[in-house]
Amino acid sequence: MKASKHIPCLLGMLLLGFCSVQAQEAAQSPPPPKYRLELVYIFDADSTEYIFVVGNVGFKSVDALKKFLSDLPPASILEWAPGCRRSGREPLLSSEQDMEDFKAFCAAKKISFILVPSG
Repeated sequence: MKASKHIPCLLGMLLLGFCSVQAQEAAQSPPPPKYRLELVYIFDADSTEYIFVVGNVGFKSVDALKKFLSDLPPASILEWAPGCRRSGREPLLSSEQDMEDFKAFCAAKKISFILVPSG
């Protein structure tokens, strides 16, 4: 009979031990990956071309950039600090609607898009 009195105590200790292990695993999980977006200007004699760059990878269009971003793990962070100088033809930066669409795309892919305002 004495053993049956200790069962609730043992179950409680096992539950506490399990919760402790779960908390340690959560604390040790790596932070989400962070990526930096840049817009590179290529000046040519006839026109200016714009290339998005993430790490060492370049993209000639917003669609190509989105295709790449679609493969990032959820909870990834994409940071962009484009500066304050504009020519008026930069992709995403020249259209408020295009920027809002891009933000919505990132949110749908569970990517934290951080646009660093310039001043």
